Amino acid sequence: MNRSDEQVEWEMLERLNQQMKVLDEAYEPVNIPSLASLEAQVKERRQSKRRADRVEMLLFWLVGIMLLTLGALLIRSSPAVYLGIQVLSVVVAIAIALILVGKRKETTHE
Repeated sequence: MNRSDEQVEWEMLERLNQQMKVLDEAYEPVNIPSLASLEAQVKERRQSKRRADRVEMLLFWLVGIMLLTLGALLIRSSPAVYLGIQVLSVVVAIAIALILVGKRKETTHE
């Protein structure tokens, strides 16, 4: 590189530095939260997540108990309907499984 190329390069770097300073001055830095406030937010989210998990688990158990109770009542009051529901459930599950396996084979052959 000759002297004029170095001079041009140096001038370009100086202009870039000046423009970067202008940009730095034009935009104020974003307020960065303190470590304590971040820890407080994490703690609050953990607590809300725990509460949500507890509610979800409680609902799961309640629905499960209700379904078991309804199943027991149904088998005592009408065993034929109960057995019909069981057979229908097995047939639907097998049909869905066959449909999914068929679609999987179609997608792998394409």
